[in-house]
Amino acid sequence: MTIVAAPRLAQSPYSRTSTPCPSDLVDATAFRAWVRQLISDTGLPWRAIARAAGVPSSVVAQLLHGVNGHQVRMIPRRYAQRLLGLTRHRLTEMATQPAPCPALRMLMWRLGLDGVSVEEMARFTTVLPHELRTLMSGSDVWCTRLQMLRAEAACEARGIDPETLIYPSRRQWMR
Repeated sequence: MTIVAAPRLAQSPYSRTSTPCPSDLVDATAFRAWVRQLISDTGLPWRAIARAAGVPSSVVAQLLHGVNGHQVRMIPRRYAQRLLGLTRHRLTEMATQPAPCPALRMLMWRLGLDGVSVEEMARFTTVLPHELRTLMSGSDVWCTRLQMLRAEAACEARGIDPETLIYPSRRQWMR
């Protein structure tokens, strides 16, 4: 099945309650197909798609893989809107947008401590191995937002929370 354009989201008022009401949920079928199409077109892992859209990875995992062998029928409207906002064009643009090298360096070091080789890191971040070694030695190289998303997704796949590595001060106020 080929999807030419993103599915449209019907407009309806939001509820003012903290618990989801039926109008806060939308049918997941079109969004499941949209995420699969993005994965197919870009070659990105689903965790990177989730991070690029600003949707929790658990929501995208449930959308793609289901829960207890059953497909998810509905997803929250706010996540559906974020998934709709993510396009191939936007993902392509991320490959040219600069990202902070120290943050990428921190993610790579953490993956290295977890036993990931430089060659493996280079493969999933699309950074050349010699540039990755240069980055990890402390020098700055050109880092893109897409490489950062791929590194965040790799950390998340290994059970490492990338937010605590990139933004450690954000978590301190929560203690």
